[in-house]
Amino acid sequence: MSQMSQLVISGSKPRKAAPVIILRSVPTGFNWGWFNREDPRMHLQTVDRKNRNRYKVWLEKNGKRVFEAVGNIPVKILKALEAEVREQRRHIEGRWTELMIENGWLTLNMSGRKVTLAAYPTVPGARFARTFDIADYFVARYDPTSAIKDKRPIKPEDLVLSEELAAIEVFPQKEESRRHHLFLPTILWED
Repeated sequence: MSQMSQLVISGSKPRKAAPVIILRSVPTGFNWGWFNREDPRMHLQTVDRKNRNRYKVWLEKNGKRVFEAVGNIPVKILKALEAEVREQRRHIEGRWTELMIENGWLTLNMSGRKVTLAAYPTVPGARFARTFDIADYFVARYDPTSAIKDKRPIKPEDLVLSEELAAIEVFPQKEESRRHHLFLPTILWED
């Protein structure tokens, strides 16, 4: 995305897209992140004033974890960034998932016990889906021999996407301490 990207809010003057800094000084002098209006594919790019949009790496491809440089990035910078991404991958994926939910790039549907997450559902060539059985996460609720009291099956209205936690929130209607959360990055991206 160009550094001249503009956001227009009804009744206001256009403003530049704001950077979200995810990794600071990797290596010294290079801040990495993305802008609040972005390409729908997980990546990091330089967002500091001096190097804005100079370097970029893709971190996913069709739902698979990758580390792919875009263009030529000096080896010293690339190695430092790759090491930091390896160490901070879970954090980066969590932050990207927050952006996906905020931008409507992630949808959740449930049919019976099957939950389907569609990533980038309206973006040709970027869309991928993950389907899982909710009973894999709530075994006792679905096990007829289980001694738990509440064996009511989980319904679609019991699941919402939580931007704040980058998770599927289960039982959002319950008080906060009684809700369950399924961290989305561990479901979305595969090695």
